[in-house]
Amino acid sequence: MDRNRRLVNYSLLALTGTGVYYTVGTMFQSLEPPKKALLDAATFIDTTSLPLNEIAYFSWQKKPLFILKKDASMVLDQKRDIKIGDYYYTLMVGICTHLGCVPKYDASSKRFICPCHNGQFDYNGNALASPVTKPLVIPPFKVHDEMIIVGEVGEAYLQLMEAAKA
Repeated sequence: MDRNRRLVNYSLLALTGTGVYYTVGTMFQSLEPPKKALLDAATFIDTTSLPLNEIAYFSWQKKPLFILKKDASMVLDQKRDIKIGDYYYTLMVGICTHLGCVPKYDASSKRFICPCHNGQFDYNGNALASPVTKPLVIPPFKVHDEMIIVGEVGEAYLQLMEAAKA
């Protein structure tokens, strides 16, 4: 083969390889979530600032999040409560397990009442009145010192999931 033809062939091969390399690299970069999405994936809750024996409201992945900080005067639920320091906490996603509405908390009866069908949950998130049959969902969380990180699976979450199966 002619020397000039070989030079052209090698140049085209190098140009094609470079194009494939950058195309594949760009394709794999597009599969990774953007940095903003990684930051929004978790909600950090400082438990020291939560009001005692009252529901606090947060948001996690555009879903309402309810958290209750309890002392010994409130009834504890071993399948749904976590202990951090001197207090117990109940953490739940504020979406009704029947139709997906957001239940409202009635402080006088200490119940969540769904406005769509009047289903009721106690302050621990357990189903009380029909047509609701399942408790409010406990989101994945991790405990770090006095902080609850919602969106990451931790040891306390795994223990609650095991206790719920029993």
